[in-house]
Amino acid sequence: MIKDSEFYRLDGVPITKEEIRAISVEKLNICPEDIILDIGCGSGGMTVEISKRCKFVYAVDGSKDAIDTTLKNMDKFNVKNCEVYFGDAKDLISNFKVNKAFIGGTQNIESVIEKLNEKNVRNIVINTIVLENSVKVIQILERLNFSIEVISVLISYGKRISSGHMMLSKNPITIITAKK
Repeated sequence: MIKDSEFYRLDGVPITKEEIRAISVEKLNICPEDIILDIGCGSGGMTVEISKRCKFVYAVDGSKDAIDTTLKNMDKFNVKNCEVYFGDAKDLISNFKVNKAFIGGTQNIESVIEKLNEKNVRNIVINTIVLENSVKVIQILERLNFSIEVISVLISYGKRISSGHMMLSKNPITIITAKK
């Protein structure tokens, strides 16, 4: 995994943290022939990591800052097997022929998942921070007859203080893996 500190960052544009990227990439079970859709690409952390393992990536985000940041990181890490699109994922999904998807964040999550299902995407990994979103995603996936695995990940980093080391936690992330 590429260290978070190596990515170009822009304030207000999220990045999937290194340890979460590692787990999410593993849950995607990427094969060299896969064509993957990265929805809510943010800073492009997942886009870059996915691109090193598959045939092609389509990255989508509704933020121009996110698109610009992803493009800068693709250039920095010499990613050539990816196209980046600005817009609402629910409106763009029909343009892509993919077999797997990663959702790091999006509006209209129900429509997005339903459209992925209609396109016969059989492996979807979704990261959520908000508990209500996790519940909503699980309910949608169950209704669509996906097999679901849910894990909650809390990463803490040690920081030296005068009396020893203190662990500083990051936000817990729920990683939902859906397969058919």
